[in-house]
Amino acid sequence: MAKKDDDKRPIIIKKIKKGGHGHHGGAWKVAYADFVTAMMAFFLLLWLLSSSSKATLEGIAEYFTPTIGVKDKEGIGFTGGTTISEDGIRKNDSAPVAIMPGATPQGVVADVPEQSMTEAAEEAALFEKAQAAVKATMADNAQLAENIYIEQTPEGLKIDIVDSEKHPMFVPGRGELTPEGQAVLSRMLPIIKKMPNYMSISGHTDASPIDNKNPSYTNWELSADRANAARRYMIEQGMESERPKKVVGMADREPLDEEDPRNPKNRRISIVMLKGSHLALPTNFFPKTE
Repeated sequence: MAKKDDDKRPIIIKKIKKGGHGHHGGAWKVAYADFVTAMMAFFLLLWLLSSSSKATLEGIAEYFTPTIGVKDKEGIGFTGGTTISEDGIRKNDSAPVAIMPGATPQGVVADVPEQSMTEAAEEAALFEKAQAAVKATMADNAQLAENIYIEQTPEGLKIDIVDSEKHPMFVPGRGELTPEGQAVLSRMLPIIKKMPNYMSISGHTDASPIDNKNPSYTNWELSADRANAARRYMIEQGMESERPKKVVGMADREPLDEEDPRNPKNRRISIVMLKGSHLALPTNFFPKTE
């Protein structure tokens, strides 16, 4: 009997769940694979840099070096820029760079060749000497000095020759230099001729409409004519005809005084000595200044 009862007894299976950590899955493998890939890319970059030439490394370093500081602050390795001010050819020690983000400086587009850090430093020093020479040549004429603004920009050394109420550079409404305009260009020309750089010339007007009988002759035509008049005059006075790389008219689209579009200072010629546009840097072109 006992044996038959044992055969009918139900069989009970107990499953014991063990404690501890559950299944993690394979996420760690993906993270580890990403880490290994990043390390391989990093060591590949180091290998490429170690096999690159010195000129290539200097170009990479210059590309990642900021050259424009924040307004009233200092950029990395720089003490701010210089900008146009009421002081004319004088420059402030810590002024914002006169460049608008996303805008082309003074309407002139130019290809700036790549330079090594040494060449860029030598050219910057040359531009500093040119600024000092401009200041010296205008020192004996305070009235004309007020018509000259000069600064270094990412494109090159920019010389603005502006109008004033008392001393206009051009005949009103015409692309013809006044005696004052000719006098200013004549004083600038010896300095320009001593520099190796090509140049660009852009003409600007104020927002006043032209008072003439030809409706098709607008500030665009007038600004271009004035830029060309400046080019022709300098060539007549001995400047090389191949030095100007481009001559453009900007009308009233880039005023110096945005709050007063009809300010006479907005009527101007911008001459830019283009950075890096020569084969060899000159030496001893300008006298030493104290």
